[in-house]
Amino acid sequence: MDNVNSFEIELLRNNYVESKHKIFVTTNKDKVGFDFFPRSAIKPFQIVPLIALANKNNIKFDSSEIAIFGSSHSGQDMHLNLLKKISKKYEVNWKEIFCAPQRPMHIETADNYISKNIPFIKLHNNCSGKHLSMLIYSKLLNTDNNNYQSIEHLVQQNINNFYKEIFEIDEIHYGIDGCGLPAIYLNSKLFLKGVMNILLSEYKDIWLSIFNSYYRYPELVGGENRTDSNIMINSHNPLLAKSGAEGVLFATDNDTSYLFKCLDGNFRA
Repeated sequence: MDNVNSFEIELLRNNYVESKHKIFVTTNKDKVGFDFFPRSAIKPFQIVPLIALANKNNIKFDSSEIAIFGSSHSGQDMHLNLLKKISKKYEVNWKEIFCAPQRPMHIETADNYISKNIPFIKLHNNCSGKHLSMLIYSKLLNTDNNNYQSIEHLVQQNINNFYKEIFEIDEIHYGIDGCGLPAIYLNSKLFLKGVMNILLSEYKDIWLSIFNSYYRYPELVGGENRTDSNIMINSHNPLLAKSGAEGVLFATDNDTSYLFKCLDGNFRA
């Protein structure tokens, strides 16, 4: 860990240093890595098995659908409207997603709901797009979606097998994510090498469709003034960026891939 590239972020208040945070930064071209939970930065990979099965069934998700499936959205109206539309289109009940109602990450949206005494719903949860995609995946697999969030469920087993293939790892360790799904734990070198591995695999076209969906609809991936969305919006060249909880940020142009991890997990840093 001592050889991992790092820098320090200083957070200021009224021009005075309030906090300091150490950030690990690595690329796919570095020789040293570190173990970590990618959290939501894994989502571009996580949705590949679903898209692969959909393609085999002659179902073609459009770019906005793929973007919201791989999102950690802010719970704005554009996110909820699309999720409800997808739920109706693919005939799955969004109320069956496992994740709980959550205060929208978009402050104005949350304040508007509170001021009108309107309760938050499951679709406000930033991971609801991923969960909805797993209901669709269960349906395509012709399996019961009960406990689809469990590592023993066919949905998670298929994703686990895909991870083993792409990240070149025999055994994967998991925690539980904040939304209730398995949270993969692996080395940053394996994670970043996964981009090149997938580009050299049968999943290349699927990955490129995900890449293009992120870059085409960055506001669906995050939302207004979200870090990953802002990076993609302001990038001069096509770029996929995805943040994760506990200070994780992944970005790639499919040649060089970057990973940032705030050691103390500070979201603001």
